[in-house]
Amino acid sequence: MKVTKLVLIVFLLAGTVFASGEFATGGAELLKFKGYLISELYVYGEEDADPDMGFNVVASMEWLPTLNDWLDGKIAFKAKPTNYEGEIEDLSLTTEDIVANLRFNENITFTMGQFKRPFGYNYTRSSSSMYFLSRAVLTGGSEFKNFGKRDIGANLNLSFDMVNFDVAFTNGSGDNEPEDDSNKQFTIRGEIEPLDGITIAAAFGRHTVDDPDTTNTDTWSANGMDFYAVAEHPLSETSTVNFVGEYLILEQPSADNSDMNDASAYAFTLAPEFELEGTAIQAIRPAIRYENYNPGYAGSTDPQNDYGAIDFCLNLDLYSGRNTVQIGGRNYTFQNSDIEGYTDMYLGWRMKF
Repeated sequence: MKVTKLVLIVFLLAGTVFASGEFATGGAELLKFKGYLISELYVYGEEDADPDMGFNVVASMEWLPTLNDWLDGKIAFKAKPTNYEGEIEDLSLTTEDIVANLRFNENITFTMGQFKRPFGYNYTRSSSSMYFLSRAVLTGGSEFKNFGKRDIGANLNLSFDMVNFDVAFTNGSGDNEPEDDSNKQFTIRGEIEPLDGITIAAAFGRHTVDDPDTTNTDTWSANGMDFYAVAEHPLSETSTVNFVGEYLILEQPSADNSDMNDASAYAFTLAPEFELEGTAIQAIRPAIRYENYNPGYAGSTDPQNDYGAIDFCLNLDLYSGRNTVQIGGRNYTFQNSDIEGYTDMYLGWRMKF
């Protein structure tokens, strides 16, 4: 049995035992676990898709050791099957967050390790709380990856009542990637909650890369801006409407930034929630998201290569609220008339523990 399987089995067994016993209630601060399991049936709508449908499963596990009131950490793994020529041969185990936290007080936290850069709401939101099976399409854009995604470095978080502020300095090459002395990134994010249930935020990232055509230490730089608003408004004692709007401006590093047109992206999500008194279905949360990504380009002629998606999903929270059935789909759209849009459909089951 390979090492990845052994590691995964140990974490799954430990998490199952401790999460259901005294350790989840604070009996042992060094042995706290949480995670989720997502199983899905996906139907691919692209013409001549191969396969045209299939099952998939993803498991995520976090170990959250706490030494005392001011020292704690997190080690997170994600596992999913690796498919070789149509047969599942092994489990792919990915290391995600590995961090140590120094909490000076309830307002100031210093973090070192590998973590999500504080950039891009649709990426930094917890996977176990998403209204849809997949993250927004814009998080896969090449320009977004320069500023978002995980990275290795340090982060200082300041949290005071209505204001939350992050300052991060990271390698800039992304998670699990080789580090380069000149390839660093500086990221800041500020959030303010002027009213209960409403958050307005802005983030800035400065990304540098080596000049790929030279052997010296020259670097190119680019700036990214992210603006978003999150609102949760109660409609009644048993219903709430949730809204998220995000807009990004993303430069592309180049030898002459004046020749490059910035990439831009936006996404809007609307998700009402209705609580029920039934013992089986505890809440119904329909959701819809519209987004568009405009890649950067050189010169004065727009290549007309925007793309985007319309996501729709019905979330059914079952029993304890830690089980959610997701029935939905994603319609891909393309500005280029030569590329035909298509719609994928899915049935997912998310179990949190």
